[in-house]
Amino acid sequence: MHLRMSFGTVFAGAVLMVMTSVFMTVGLSSLSFQPSPSDIARPLTADEEKGRQVYISNGCVYCHTQYIRPQDWNAAGGGKAARVAQAGDYVFLQTMLLGSERTGPDLSQEGGVHPDDWHLAHFQNPRFTSPQSIMPQFNFLSVEDRTNLIKYVQSLGGKAADVRMAIQSSEKDALVKSLNGGQGDRSVTDPKKPYDQAHLDYLMQQVPTTWKNTRSAMPPSNRSIVHGKQIFLSNCVGCHGYNGDGNGPAAQYMQPRPFNFTDVAAQKVTSEGQYYHFLLFGLPGSAMPAWGDFLTVNDIWDVINFIRTIPNGGLTIAEDKLDASLQVTGPNAGPEPSQYDANQEFWSKNPPNPVPTVAPDPNTSGGR
Repeated sequence: MHLRMSFGTVFAGAVLMVMTSVFMTVGLSSLSFQPSPSDIARPLTADEEKGRQVYISNGCVYCHTQYIRPQDWNAAGGGKAARVAQAGDYVFLQTMLLGSERTGPDLSQEGGVHPDDWHLAHFQNPRFTSPQSIMPQFNFLSVEDRTNLIKYVQSLGGKAADVRMAIQSSEKDALVKSLNGGQGDRSVTDPKKPYDQAHLDYLMQQVPTTWKNTRSAMPPSNRSIVHGKQIFLSNCVGCHGYNGDGNGPAAQYMQPRPFNFTDVAAQKVTSEGQYYHFLLFGLPGSAMPAWGDFLTVNDIWDVINFIRTIPNGGLTIAEDKLDASLQVTGPNAGPEPSQYDANQEFWSKNPPNPVPTVAPDPNTSGGR
């Protein structure tokens, strides 16, 4: 006797097998694995959820991940990852946007790394803030959609992002207040107006004394200055402008405006150690990121050597003419050549790195 199965029986059996497999791999794991919320997890607000939908509908997940593995060193686009992802980070999300292709930086801890005005300029045109970015412009978004998208991005990182955002907000208030003789809001005044002492004093207070007293650790050779110029043109002109006057295309969106390197008086009272600190850690409350996540120690000193030449034509003079004679010098400005006299070649290869006594963590201070 031969048993024959009809097509319907075979089809029903196949469907049952597929459903059983799906249940065993997805259903059982969902029922058995229910992690508790992590220390940073929190639900999204209504506006943040709207921004999440804008993020999804515009395909941001195709280029940006929201998941950092233990082996991911450069996931966020700079130094080592701020935090390795935990299952409990995602318990309040119905659909997780982990991503599969990291063309752009990971955004899982993006909240509070930059202030809102940086994101406003970035979504208008990513080249405004990151001159070499391949990200498309999102200037077609409505004001409401862009505002909600910024709120969503600033929520990434949960409670840790909230802490960074609180620091950004308080630091921005203090930074803006220091402008115009303590009256605030440089963004609505002449951007070429010289900085007053109240603002310069505020900037000086943000840097530990051991850093303020540090002079340039790299001899201002032609090689150093030219290399610094190349880095400046590749990374800094979107905010600081091609003239170095703080009037780049992103400046119109930022409060306060980027630093004006053509201000000779400000250059004279700003030490190399101050510049190094701001380049390394950024300036919370401003759009200045922490370039220590992207540049080497030598790179940073080369940039500092270059920006000293901006008031004297460093951006326009032929590169073979760039040398120490073009640098602004003053009470706090300029290299300290005595330390190089014994062995300039050694110092050019082994620049001393200032050691901070107190300095903000770039992952918690809002700079990256």
